[in-house]
Amino acid sequence: MSSAAREDRSLLVRVRRLFLAGLAIILPLIITLWLLGILLDIVDAVSAPIILAILGATFPEYARDPAFTTYVVPVIGVLLTLLLILLAGALATNLLGREIVAGFDRLMMRLPLVRGIYGAARQVLDTFKRRPGSFRRVVAVEYPREGVFTVGFLTQEKTTLRTADRGPMPGYAFVFLPTSPNPTSGWLVVVRDELVVPLDMTIDQGFRLILSGALVLPPDWEPGA
Repeated sequence: MSSAAREDRSLLVRVRRLFLAGLAIILPLIITLWLLGILLDIVDAVSAPIILAILGATFPEYARDPAFTTYVVPVIGVLLTLLLILLAGALATNLLGREIVAGFDRLMMRLPLVRGIYGAARQVLDTFKRRPGSFRRVVAVEYPREGVFTVGFLTQEKTTLRTADRGPMPGYAFVFLPTSPNPTSGWLVVVRDELVVPLDMTIDQGFRLILSGALVLPPDWEPGA
């Protein structure tokens, strides 16, 4: 292969990596804006007739004003949407609210036509709203066989397992091994602490690595570096 062909191939690989890295950043934003748009439309469709009815009964001149109905009513809808989100957040952060949200999740997951879409949406949002502190670090474990390493996220270390018949088993780590390119699914493995290999990358870099199928590597991991 000529040097020009190698340079063209290297440029194409770098452009592809940059594209995937940008997609991993922009995609959660697009999903969030899309869902907010749907929520705004729903709240506006419900609130606008009610607002106009109240204005018609109290201030008829405003209800007949095109400027008011064109600009002010949609702004009120936006404010009501923000208030609804804040109330939902307040509900989800207390014990009773968490029970209500969990019950709603269970109800939605039992509906045959709804559970597929709702479950997928919840998994995506749960993945992207996860704070970096949810995982301790990016690690590799020798799994599923000797000589093959799987990238995962360390959740607990130096843990003592409590067994029914073997007594306490200290010195174990819990590692979540996500699937690629969909990190919302995966499995949990329990291994000895000394078998966990810490990797030199941040949690965000680990997510990008898995989302891209290793097409997007941390800067110091570039081939030939």
